[in-house]
Amino acid sequence: MKLFLSALALVLSTGLCMAQKKAKQYVELTDVKIEGDATPGARVSAKLKFKIEKGYHTQSNKPSEDYFIPTVVKLNPAAGVKAGTVDYPKGHDEKVEGLDKPLSVYDEEFEITVPLAISAQAKLPATLEGTLNYQACKGAVCYPPQKLEIEIKLEK
Repeated sequence: MKLFLSALALVLSTGLCMAQKKAKQYVELTDVKIEGDATPGARVSAKLKFKIEKGYHTQSNKPSEDYFIPTVVKLNPAAGVKAGTVDYPKGHDEKVEGLDKPLSVYDEEFEITVPLAISAQAKLPATLEGTLNYQACKGAVCYPPQKLEIEIKLEK
């Protein structure tokens, strides 16, 4: 009986470890550059650079079909900092074997710009947290949608 319980505990702990393992990310945030002086009362832009794993692509922010999952930045509110309308790059057309219509995609690298308004009462440094929501594909094969955690740090 002890042997059975030990074996069961090992199987359960292995399963829990495997369940806690994070899904592979196909996109990484490589740089966050703040353009302008991040001071109370200022307006600045955050330039977010992303790199996509070689051989993969994501749908652009404006995919070629409504049912494709767009690449989107979502930011959580931060005290004293307001994000404006996110500026996404235009996707490029990619012909994928097995599909009639070219896809509007990002591959290799892309940059997203987020305008930020810092209130006069803001206390700096401040950090905006959020996610890049995307779906990675390799050719006509797409993987489950993912969320990449991102941070934008505003420092004096």
